[in-house]
Amino acid sequence: MAGNLKQIGDWTLKGFHERQENIALFLKLTRKDLNQLLRFPLPRAFEPKFKKFCTTYGKLEEEYKKGIVDHRVWASSMQSCAQDLTREAPLV
Repeated sequence: MAGNLKQIGDWTLKGFHERQENIALFLKLTRKDLNQLLRFPLPRAFEPKFKKFCTTYGKLEEEYKKGIVDHRVWASSMQSCAQDLTREAPLV
């Protein structure tokens, strides 16, 4: 998932309009992965951070659907989510 999020951020910064299909697909795949993870119990140390991540990601998804106001800020937020997942991976 972290790789997907980083790639979405990169595409947003380097060619948002040309990469719409890729961005939409990766958002959809990431949501599918998140929904699958939510079906399983998570380690206690990871659970609060994962829930926070899900909330943040949900807001970014919603902003994408409504129309991103500032592509740089949105891409940065997406990449920050990727970094957070990578940093927390040892807890899982």
